[in-house]
Amino acid sequence: MKYEDMYDRLLDVTEEFSNQGATPFHVANVMSRFVVELSYDCAPDPQQATHLILDAMTSRIERDNEETDDA
Repeated sequence: MKYEDMYDRLLDVTEEFSNQGATPFHVANVMSRFVVELSYDCAPDPQQATHLILDAMTSRIERDNEETDDA
């Protein structure tokens, strides 16, 4: 399964939560905690789990900064 397919399926799940009455904040809160737990449970060691999480955060911050610079 490709990255994009997994990402799209997760978006479908989060949309379903919203359709069932969950607020965007609650969906984000649950999903972020789930991702942290999953990262630490599945990564070979805590340092790599931390790297995965921080890399995802950094990528998002950089993307937001680029969009702001382009505006």
